[in-house]
Amino acid sequence: MDCHMPEMDGFVTSRTIREWERQQGRPATPIIALTADIHPGIEEQCRAAGMDDYLSKPYSQETLARMLSHWLPADKMAGDTPGTQALKAAPAEERPLLDEARLESLRSLGQGRGSSLLEKAVRHYLEHTPAEIDRLRQAISDHDLESIHLIARNLKSSSSMLGAQRLAELFNSLEKKARQNHLEGAAAVMESIEELLPVVMEALQKAVSHSTGNETTGRTETVKGSGRVLLVDDDPNFRLVTSASLREAGFSVREAANGTEALKAIASDPPELVLLDALMEDIDGFEICSRIREMPETSQIPVLMVTGLDDTESVHKAFQAGAAGFITKQVNYPVLMHRIRFQIRVAQESIELHESQQQLAIAQHLAHLGHWRWEKASGKFIVSEQLAEICELTNPDRQDSLDDFLSLVHPDDREQVRYNIRSAMDRQVLKSLDYRIRSGSGKELFIHQELTVITPGTLLGTVQDITRQYESEQKIRKLAYSDELTGLASRSYFLRHLEDTINIASRHQERFSLLYLDLDSFKDINDTLGHDVGDELLKVVAKRLLKALRKSDFAARLGGDEFCILVDSLSINYAAEVASRCLEEVNRPVRLGSQTFNPRISIGIANYPGDGKDAQALLRAADSAMYAAKRAGKHRYAFYQPELTIRARKRLDMEHELRQALEEDQFELHYQPQVSLSTGRILGMEALVRWKHPRRGLVPPNEFIHVAERIGLIKRLGEWVLEAACTQARQWKDAGLPRIQMAVNISPLHFRDPVIVDQVGKILEKTGWSARDLELEVTEGVVQTEQDNLESFRHLKDLGVRIAIDDFGTGYSSLSSLKKLPIDCLKVDQLFVRDMVTDPESATLVGTIVALAKALGLEVVAEGVETEEETQILTALGCDLVQGYYFSRPVVASEIPALLQYDFNGLSNVVLH
Repeated sequence: MDCHMPEMDGFVTSRTIREWERQQGRPATPIIALTADIHPGIEEQCRAAGMDDYLSKPYSQETLARMLSHWLPADKMAGDTPGTQALKAAPAEERPLLDEARLESLRSLGQGRGSSLLEKAVRHYLEHTPAEIDRLRQAISDHDLESIHLIARNLKSSSSMLGAQRLAELFNSLEKKARQNHLEGAAAVMESIEELLPVVMEALQKAVSHSTGNETTGRTETVKGSGRVLLVDDDPNFRLVTSASLREAGFSVREAANGTEALKAIASDPPELVLLDALMEDIDGFEICSRIREMPETSQIPVLMVTGLDDTESVHKAFQAGAAGFITKQVNYPVLMHRIRFQIRVAQESIELHESQQQLAIAQHLAHLGHWRWEKASGKFIVSEQLAEICELTNPDRQDSLDDFLSLVHPDDREQVRYNIRSAMDRQVLKSLDYRIRSGSGKELFIHQELTVITPGTLLGTVQDITRQYESEQKIRKLAYSDELTGLASRSYFLRHLEDTINIASRHQERFSLLYLDLDSFKDINDTLGHDVGDELLKVVAKRLLKALRKSDFAARLGGDEFCILVDSLSINYAAEVASRCLEEVNRPVRLGSQTFNPRISIGIANYPGDGKDAQALLRAADSAMYAAKRAGKHRYAFYQPELTIRARKRLDMEHELRQALEEDQFELHYQPQVSLSTGRILGMEALVRWKHPRRGLVPPNEFIHVAERIGLIKRLGEWVLEAACTQARQWKDAGLPRIQMAVNISPLHFRDPVIVDQVGKILEKTGWSARDLELEVTEGVVQTEQDNLESFRHLKDLGVRIAIDDFGTGYSSLSSLKKLPIDCLKVDQLFVRDMVTDPESATLVGTIVALAKALGLEVVAEGVETEEETQILTALGCDLVQGYYFSRPVVASEIPALLQYDFNGLSNVVLH
């Protein structure tokens, strides 16, 4: 029975017959399977269907007769049962010498290239067979079983290929005798071969002569293939015919005559399929097939075994070695071409599937994806390799039930996960779920799960490890809701909480108070001691505020040195009590670095709903009260009063107008000369910014610089001043005016910005002003924090820029700081200059500063010089340069050329400009 038939295949038919026999109580009729599909497990599949044995296609009549004689009773074989006579082999002398159909098949091959393959095959047979017969005869004489086996096998193959079937059967008889180690009767068989061979050779010669010049033009169209095939066989005639057939079908063919050549060919250029002879002299095909499977780079190449062996043991041996299929000689070449194309296509699809699976596994690993499958009826629970890896399961097979898997789930989440899975299975309710599991190493993992019903009763859970994502979200949440520096609530969280508090208070008609706190003189501490010290102070203040509050009170840091507190108003005086405790607690001494401070804060208090019914109104009221506390002397608290709103509005207007001024170019520079006391000539200018307010006119810097610093505009403003000053200085130079130094003030906030060096370099390059003629003035506070700014000092000096310390004597700079920093000039604060005439100690202090500068090799400039007497004292003390109203007020650029021509020596009781 054929295994593969339309409508009902052989396996189903066999099962049906066996069931009918069982029901009728009839004895089993032998069923023999017929199939060309020889693959691992085919024998087991046939027996499972109730078949007794199987024959692989193609098969000979002799093989069929042997199979029937095995399964049919002797009386059935001996009689004239219809059909059995056809199965009996006809006497040899009655059968034709050559199979004409086989010859015609060889004639058709190669016609497309203008040559007959039959002619080549016959010529090769006639030339080599006599020598092989001599070798065979000698092997029989020497009782060399291995040589007999190999020679007879090759001659059987060559003879069968040319249609000499009677001769092939004789060679097959010798091959079997050698294989069974039993040579009785071999000499008689050899005599028959020697008797028949000349007749066959003569018939082959006639067949070739008959076909010459008479090749048919009509031939079957071959379905073209594609792919690289390695043909391995030690029979040259078989290689000749088979390679021609493969090339005719469109395949690219390489040939190997033995196993050694085959392994070399595979290593140098792996083919897409190997057509492999099973038995060869050096290395047999089974061993070669095993080696191909063992090498990773060739393990996916399909191997088709081709041999004259048709016993079951050889078939099993081929599949055990890893062969993809088994073909017996004689070869049906059209069928072979289809099988090769099929095997190449299957192998390619297998490789692509394997690559896709690998890519999927990598993607799942990178995405921390895995899955499980639960079959409700059987209770079987399967965990994927990726999920086992995520859960760090050393023995994933132990998780073979739903309860086993749920045992990994956090106890608090377990029932929810169970309900989620049961709902999906029983009611098709598919909901995603996040839950926690405990990994094999004890780590807590956060899992996201999606469910899919594959078939009724089978549920698939896709699982992703989202632990990192969850932890990142928690960090983001923490950053969003808490201040990173102090640990208090963040500004955004405070504003949300304030809105919620207002809504609750409104519904219940309750009161609460908002305290707005600001550190006093925090900017001075930041400027003189640096941001690190300032940050430490903020952390100390935050802890002390919490200590002064109840658990029900809510504290937040708005930013910078500003804090807010929300308190329930249990009584009208409670907010004042809280403010008093905060003042007392914060003011306790704290040691930061080498210095001790008593921090001070100013507090503004606003009450809901009297001072504001929404968040912004309350914040404005509390902020206004806080500024009132500062104006009243600092380190105190003040309640909001309506008139404070006017001042707060003015402050907000100032901030808005300042931003607008920068956008609309409302600033201009004025220049104050720096005069040499030794020559009376102007050697430098200090650039001073003025605000050309549309309504108020010129606004001096002391009214807006601190605002620019508070709202973050000082860096942009400083950059504008620097570029404008250098541009003007370059224009004076181009106009032929004397060389001068251009001095520009740099805010401490601006100087601490790491980009300051690049900004200065780009501005010098853009304006064409020389670096050695630019002087940057920084405050003494920058000097005190030289560890933070030392790199900026050095890089600016590398550019060639001069650096001056402004308002020297009013800050905290030390001699060690001055000695280490690459500065060029000290500027004496006008406070000391003004008191020199009336206060001997001030004169002594100025003299000390001058002497110190000279000792350090620094230049000295005195600011705020307004009288001749001050000028004379500074000259006597050895001061280098002076600036002040005695010489000139700050003037616009157009007035500078005239001043540069002026000699200030001998100036007496004359005030210019």
